[in-house]
Amino acid sequence: MRDLLERLLAAGLPVTPEISDAMLAVDIQHFTDHDLIPFLHDRPVVFLETPAGGVKTISAPHMVVTLLHHLELQPGQEVLLLGAKGGYIAALISHIVGPEGRVTVVDPSREVVEHVRQRLKEHCDGRFTIRKMRSLTYAPPHLPEPLNRVLVTGSLVELPPWLEDRVSEGGFVIAPLGHRNSQRLVKRERQDGWLDTDLGGVLFGPVDIAETEQEPTGAAQLANLLNEAADIGGEIGLFDEETQESLRQLAEQLRELPDGLPPVVLTGDEDVWEDEGGVTIDIEGLDFDDDHPLLRLLEESADWLLPLWPALVALFDARMQHPGAPEGEEEEEEGQGFGSHDDLVP
Repeated sequence: MRDLLERLLAAGLPVTPEISDAMLAVDIQHFTDHDLIPFLHDRPVVFLETPAGGVKTISAPHMVVTLLHHLELQPGQEVLLLGAKGGYIAALISHIVGPEGRVTVVDPSREVVEHVRQRLKEHCDGRFTIRKMRSLTYAPPHLPEPLNRVLVTGSLVELPPWLEDRVSEGGFVIAPLGHRNSQRLVKRERQDGWLDTDLGGVLFGPVDIAETEQEPTGAAQLANLLNEAADIGGEIGLFDEETQESLRQLAEQLRELPDGLPPVVLTGDEDVWEDEGGVTIDIEGLDFDDDHPLLRLLEESADWLLPLWPALVALFDARMQHPGAPEGEEEEEEGQGFGSHDDLVP
């Protein structure tokens, strides 16, 4: 851990003495049963997997340091965490705010909440409140009010109204806001209204572990992905205006399809729909001969959509930076296509 912190500091990360002391005092091993080598090489580490394939991770050390720095923590503060990160970040925050401070952790997953309660109870002496949420739409019961420091550890399109309503004057929220596959880390501070500070581009998984479970993709979800691809591809100069418009028109056609259609599975396996590069769409249990409106629509768009498919997959296949990795370490990550989430350096 000392070597890791030295590498992060040398790479320009804001490793303050308070953050360094906390990361040396709080043992990451108490919060996950998975291999710690990736974490010590500045990568996320899994802390929980569900039977349905959902996965939650503790963020890579460079992101942990970044989040703690922007929280501007002081002894005695009370901090709310929306999304648990295995309990590790809560333990770090508790170490910094000290015995007079308090950390409240809320999460929509019962499995995550049980994991965090057990690990914090066994390994930490800080003051913690840990609660399961009904959903992200509803405020958890008995929240501290007003809120002065809030950290959201998973991606959101926008902050829930109940959260913004509880932030005190001069208080703020740190949250990754934006598309499911691309967000900006935002500091939203209440100062006679709201003041947003953009802290950089990041890529976080969703707050709720259920959203990480591999599920078939319905027409509406596929439409959202195509719209996001048009927006992001246009921003980075990958798609021209004609291509962006074609993607948006296909997305609109997908939204007009009837509800209840069998979904598709987006994959890289060689199965139903293949181009020269081997990038495919696998239609679970179906083929193009089936009388299925979604399949017919995709087939009608194949002439222009298939050549774009490798670029579409690449847009949602993130590569994470690792400024705290040992010198000379080679990048060994493989693309995981749709649904893959990691943290990027702001």
